[in-house]
Amino acid sequence: MQRKILNYFEGLYNIFVFLPFYFSVPTLLKTLFSPWKNIVSQEKTVGFSFSAWASNVTFGLISRFIGAMMRSILIFTYLVVTVLFVVLMPVITIIFFVLLPFMVLLDSFKQSDQQLYESWKADFLGKHVLETEHTKDAEAWFDRIYKDRLLKKPWWSADSLFETTPMARDWTMGFTPYLDQYADNLSSVEYVSHVKDVIGREQELKQLEALLSKSEEANAVLVGEEGIGKDAIINALAKRIYEGKTNSLLNYKRILKVNLERISAEHNDQKQREAFFEELLKEAAQAKSVILVIESIDRYLSTADGHVDLSVPLEKYAKRSTLQIIGTTSPFLYEKYVFTHERINQLFTRIDIKELNAQDTLTVMETLIPAFESRYKLIIPYETMLAVVDKSDFYISNTPFPEKAIQLMDTACAEAVQNRAPILTPDLINSLITEKTHAPTSINASTKTMLLGIEEALKKQVISQDQAVHNLAASLRSAYVLLGKRKKPLASFLFLGPTGTGKTETAKALATLFFQSEKQLIRFDMSGFQTKQDIANLIGSSETGQPGLLTTAVRDNPYGVLLLDELEKAHKDLLNIFLTVLDEGYFTDGQGKRVDCKNLMIIATSNAGAHYIFETLAKTQQIPSSDDLMNYLIQENIYTPEFLNRFDGVILYQPLSEVALLQIAHKFFAGIARNYLASQKLTVTVSDELLKSLIKKSYHPEYGARNMQRVIQQEIEDKVAKQILSGEASAGGTIALT
Repeated sequence: MQRKILNYFEGLYNIFVFLPFYFSVPTLLKTLFSPWKNIVSQEKTVGFSFSAWASNVTFGLISRFIGAMMRSILIFTYLVVTVLFVVLMPVITIIFFVLLPFMVLLDSFKQSDQQLYESWKADFLGKHVLETEHTKDAEAWFDRIYKDRLLKKPWWSADSLFETTPMARDWTMGFTPYLDQYADNLSSVEYVSHVKDVIGREQELKQLEALLSKSEEANAVLVGEEGIGKDAIINALAKRIYEGKTNSLLNYKRILKVNLERISAEHNDQKQREAFFEELLKEAAQAKSVILVIESIDRYLSTADGHVDLSVPLEKYAKRSTLQIIGTTSPFLYEKYVFTHERINQLFTRIDIKELNAQDTLTVMETLIPAFESRYKLIIPYETMLAVVDKSDFYISNTPFPEKAIQLMDTACAEAVQNRAPILTPDLINSLITEKTHAPTSINASTKTMLLGIEEALKKQVISQDQAVHNLAASLRSAYVLLGKRKKPLASFLFLGPTGTGKTETAKALATLFFQSEKQLIRFDMSGFQTKQDIANLIGSSETGQPGLLTTAVRDNPYGVLLLDELEKAHKDLLNIFLTVLDEGYFTDGQGKRVDCKNLMIIATSNAGAHYIFETLAKTQQIPSSDDLMNYLIQENIYTPEFLNRFDGVILYQPLSEVALLQIAHKFFAGIARNYLASQKLTVTVSDELLKSLIKKSYHPEYGARNMQRVIQQEIEDKVAKQILSGEASAGGTIALT
């Protein structure tokens, strides 16, 4: 009973304090004799004109009189409501105390707030926790999000009352009839009602509010990548302004997002565009209540392709104290167009919008899950939410947080509904990631089997390199145990040895084994990037805006084998770029954007040291060890120790023996024979003696098996062609080459 009495008098006090806020009394008194809607005469004449002066004064007096009358009416209404409230308070109090015993009796049959809280929490945890180790985290989630939603504050509490938008909030705002046709009002109730509270952006919001409150040059440019949350910050500011939660200098502002694309489309002439845009800015400045938002402001500061230069009127009105402007752009475009535009750069203060970290994104997702559950009629456990954040963080690199987590959750919910699943489980997240990126999110049974038998599988394609295959398989197994837990590429290897010994063939075999197709092999001949200028062709250029060959290839094929052939021939600065790739799993392209390589198996091949291998073999009848070869490469300043140590494994390929060459020759011939059987219906056989003679004729240790394969193909095809043309062989027959 005592609690109810205290609540009653607290409610009366809150209502009494709320009434002047609701009727905007302080603001109305402050602006009592201001012009109505800031409407004043703009008539100007050359020299002094008594009639024009009198007309302006008369118009101003009328505008101020209308403003005073309207504001006085609302103030009078407030006084009447307040008097009625005070007069009726004793009667309301008597009624309250008469009904109090009955209210107490009814409450005795209801559960207490604490009992309701415990009941709701138990039900929530039963549905949203799959593993007991996450119970405490789920409890904290419930307390942060669901507790406030379920145990709503009473309507008479101060927090609830002051969330109500005050009356006459727009009476201090000027009319902008033309601007309104080309802009969206982000501060309107229709727009604000759909805006969610922004998480993890308090610092940026405070910085933006402080900047917009300056007396002069109060303009900001939000700089961040697409999807990072620039619009969310602007929307959050609009919501704060609408709810009266900002400082007094911003509380009665309107945030208007202008559609400059439409203006550019409607006016083809540059002078017409500038003149029309200036009229809109003039109207906004006269209203004294507009914060103008210009998306992709970089597009309107130059005459480059696809750009419209509106910098002259923008510069003119950005200096005004009666107008604030917020622009948005990306870091690369800011540096290219905004920073280099000296006058605009001085008028706009840069606010960097960094990507949210995983923990802040998890908090964002906690606030969004209730909406997802309500929309899709699903239960989304804590573990699923955790999987969305973790998996999108690791596997999705072309979209920043929190956008990529939100997109993944939305896609997963739609998939669950399609499958008629009542609960969205982490397994579905894993399968969606694999479907989206083609990257495995865990080691399944087939992957385990493949890793355990990888040596035998590789030996079928890579001839006479048993030690290299053994070392490679061991390194691959170690790398895959940490799948999804390390920031490096899936695996990285440097294949050393003479040309034509099976290094590229191994890369092709790995693409087939791990990624089911040689098409997942991205191959770059590094001998084509020997100068500093070539680096721009590979990673992109900020001057030309071209993305670069490697950048495009990796972004188009983020999961597969990246083969860097003849790495020793690349420019030294390029090797420094690959230091970051091997260590951190990404590189930065020419436009300053990260290119993710975590889902690639990176294989670099190098013939460096081949001469040293043959020299050592001639002197000692043995090939050097991997350590000896690496020491030689370091001494010769071909590779640095830190570069070599970045690889998961440095694999040495030996020169081919005579037995190995014969095996390779037979394997290559088998491919030729299959082609004849398929195309000509001919069975072609070959003797060891013929192959040995062709090997002796074509093989040179310095060039490996490549030249040998070319000679075998030419000789075999020539012999078969002669027999077909002479009529010695026909479809269905056999050709035996000896």
